Amino acid sequence: MYTNMTTNLMVESVDASVAFYRDILGFSIVASVPGKKDALQFAILAKDNLTLMLQERTSLAEEYPTLATARVRPSATLYINTDDLNGLYQELKAKHAILCDMHTSFYGAKEFAIADTDGYVLTFAEQAGA
Repeated sequence: MYTNMTTNLMVESVDASVAFYRDILGFSIVASVPGKKDALQFAILAKDNLTLMLQERTSLAEEYPTLATARVRPSATLYINTDDLNGLYQELKAKHAILCDMHTSFYGAKEFAIADTDGYVLTFAEQAGA
């Protein structure tokens, strides 16, 4: 029986991605694995009920050769529900570029989006009636 799912994002630099998720979104490092030249090759981050894994591109390709690529090409988005969308919007707008401004989606959720250092799109949402 399934109990949880955690996304593992392929990134060019785990250190740069950790800085983004820590400094912009307030995540903390739960665990990390050093790689070459004092840079991280893997990290697990957490905030509230969210967990995210970050793995350096060449390290991930060594583990799963089918994922080998010359550079990171995001092919997934992260959809994050929040209970204070307006407050989060104001906070992030002050320190990071907004990719897609606040709007109401066709399915009724109020949303906005940003992109991380590797181009992954993070959509923050509050469901209608919340």
